[in-house]
Amino acid sequence: MNVLAFDTTASSCSTAVLQNKKPLAEKQKTIERGHAEFLVPLIEETLLEAKLSYKDLDLLAVTTGPGAFTSIRIGLATARSLAIACNLPLIGITNFDAIVNGISETERKGRKILVILETKRLDFYVCLYDEDLSILIEPQTVEGSYLKMLVKDVALVVVGDAKKRALPFLAFPEVKIIESTSVPYVNPAIVAKLAESILVSGVDIYKPLPFYLKPPDVTPANSPLRF
Repeated sequence: MNVLAFDTTASSCSTAVLQNKKPLAEKQKTIERGHAEFLVPLIEETLLEAKLSYKDLDLLAVTTGPGAFTSIRIGLATARSLAIACNLPLIGITNFDAIVNGISETERKGRKILVILETKRLDFYVCLYDEDLSILIEPQTVEGSYLKMLVKDVALVVVGDAKKRALPFLAFPEVKIIESTSVPYVNPAIVAKLAESILVSGVDIYKPLPFYLKPPDVTPANSPLRF
């Protein structure tokens, strides 16, 4: 199975093409703005390196957030357009699931896993997992002072792009912290693998929606929040 996956939810565009769960090509471009301008060329560069075309693909996968509001919408709009044009199934994966699945079994054995992501504000996006990757505390937005209440009296693996900023709020003797050595950001190759597993499992696939944990700072007057 040939899978194209991409992520636009942070300060980069990243892409991966996998064949039978083995990476053929991966690309990343660090940018603060302009995801819409760079995403499609980056996808085409990745396909070229993988020696595949759109017609060779069997599945599309995209991250749904949380992250930058505009960037999430750009990724989803591009994914939906490609899925329609190429008549391909499309699966969305949250950033939390993508990141936590990058942690090795050795690291997470006997520990809880806190995935903590940047909001670009004073608070954090968080989700707490058990060692088997089942969710213990659903994704939410919390202030730093509340973090200890989520994870008190546990051995904890901390991962995510807000890890360094969050660690001072977790600096208590009863919280035994291990900083994960896995990458703190979304790896689109993992997104592709998760999406393929969902597809072959036979579960119902729904149109991926943006995964917002809080509304944007600015919205059109008298307009509902819709994608």
